[in-house]
Amino acid sequence: MPAIVETREEAVPETAAPTEASPKKSAEAAAVEKEPSGPSGEPVQAEVTTEKSEPVIPGEPAVKAEAVESVQQEPEAQKEKDSAPAPGSLSFPLLEHEETKAALRISRTLVVLRGLPGSGKSFLARALAETYKDQCSVFCADDHGVKPESPSADGYNALDEAVVARCGDGTASAVLIVVDDTNHAHDRLARLGEIAKEHQLVVVFLEPQTEWSRDPSQLKQKSGRGLEEARLLEMKALLEETSLPLYFGWFLLSPVQVKIGCTAMDFLKTLDTLEAFKKHIADFTGEAEKEVDLEQYFQAKRSLHCTTKFCNYGKADGAAEYAKNPVVNKSYGSVSELSLTALFVTPRTVGARVSLTEQQLQLWPADAEKEPEATVPGSAALPAGSRAHVTLGCAEGVQPVQTGLDLLQILTLPEGEVVEEMELGSLRYYGEGRWMLSLREPICAAACFSSFYGRKEVEAAKKEPEKKKKPKCSIL
Repeated sequence: MPAIVETREEAVPETAAPTEASPKKSAEAAAVEKEPSGPSGEPVQAEVTTEKSEPVIPGEPAVKAEAVESVQQEPEAQKEKDSAPAPGSLSFPLLEHEETKAALRISRTLVVLRGLPGSGKSFLARALAETYKDQCSVFCADDHGVKPESPSADGYNALDEAVVARCGDGTASAVLIVVDDTNHAHDRLARLGEIAKEHQLVVVFLEPQTEWSRDPSQLKQKSGRGLEEARLLEMKALLEETSLPLYFGWFLLSPVQVKIGCTAMDFLKTLDTLEAFKKHIADFTGEAEKEVDLEQYFQAKRSLHCTTKFCNYGKADGAAEYAKNPVVNKSYGSVSELSLTALFVTPRTVGARVSLTEQQLQLWPADAEKEPEATVPGSAALPAGSRAHVTLGCAEGVQPVQTGLDLLQILTLPEGEVVEEMELGSLRYYGEGRWMLSLREPICAAACFSSFYGRKEVEAAKKEPEKKKKPKCSIL
C-alpha cells in the first residue's frame, strides 16, 4: 500500500534527466560555463535543456541549471520530509514496550493495518518488520492486485489465501503476520478476524497516528495515487463507521490458550465423577438418575478472551466514550498478565474468574457490575472487576455473555460450603448447579489488549423473518 515513505518517481519534464542531486554536484554545475547542466550537475545536451531553441549566452546556463535543479529538488525534499516518522506516529506498544515485544515473539499475532491511502501504513509495516525481523511477514494488498482506486475481489481472494498459507506453515516468519491494506470496510475486518480465529492468532488492528491520517486534502498529495478528495471522503466515512469494534478485551496469547483449555477439560472430567456432583446431577440433566458427560455438554470456545467493553460497533451505551479514553488508546496492543483465580461451572456455562490489577482496572468500565442489576440483583454492590472472566464453554444454545452473569450470581450468594478438596483447590457448591473451584495457585495468562469484529450478516438474517411477517399482517 502507498504510504508516506514510498519513493515513487515524480513526473519529470523532458528537459532534465531524473537523477539524484547533491550539494557537491550543484557547486560544480554552477562553476561550469557555456554548458547547460541538469539536476545532477552533469552536462546535458543543449537541445533538451529548454523547450525552445535559443542561443546560449555566456554565464546564463549556470543560472538556468540552478533554477531547473531547484524545481527538481523540491519534490525530493518533500519526499524526504515525509519519509521521516511524524512525532508520536510510531507510539505503539508493539514497537515500544519490551514486555509486549518479548511476549509476541513467542506467540502468534495477526496485525491488521487500516487507514486511508497515504496515511502511513506502509511506513508502520516496515517499522514492525524491522522490530521483529525474521519473525515477521508483511503482506501488502498492492502486491495482490488490490488497490484503493480499483478494489478487486480476485485480489482479495489472493491476499487472503497468502495470509492463510502463512498462518498455517508453522515457520518462524508466521509469528507476526502484518496485512497492509486500507481495511476500511467491515467485511474485510471480519474476514481477517475469522482467519486469525481459525488459526488461533490474536488479532490487533492498528491505524497510523500521523496528523494527516484522516485529512483528504493532504492525503491526496501524499498518496501519489491520483485519488480525488471526493473518493477519499467516501473512504473516510467507511473508515469512521468501522472505528468501533464489537468489543474490546484481553485476548489470551496462543501458548496459554492451550494450557487453560486443557486445565478446564481436566476439571470437567474430574467434576462429573465426584459423588458430590452426582447428587445434584439433575441440575444439568433434569433427571436424578441420568448421567452427563460435561466435556460433551459444553461447546468449547476457540478464542479465549476477557471482554472489557461491549461496543456493538458504537450502538452500546458509552462505547464512543470508552474508545476515546486515553488509557484505552495507550494500552491498545499491549500485553499483560491476567490472573485466573477460579474455575466455575453452571448448567449454562463454564468459565474462569479473572482478578484484575489496579492498572488493569483502569480499562474496566465503571458500570460493568451495575448494568446487569435488573437481571442479577445485588451485582451493583460488588467491587469493580467482579464480572471479569474468560468464557471456556457454553451449553447448546447459550450465548457467551451468560458466563459473566453466572459469575455475578455466584458472587452475590453466601459463600458455598467446601464439598471437595481437589488437587487444584477447594470446590464449593452454590445451589442450582453452580460450582466454583477456588485455585490454590492462580493461573497466569499472558493476554493482549485488543478488539474484535464479527460479521454483521448474522444480525441482518435475524430481521428477515420480521420483514416477511409485516406484509402478511397488512394483507389480513
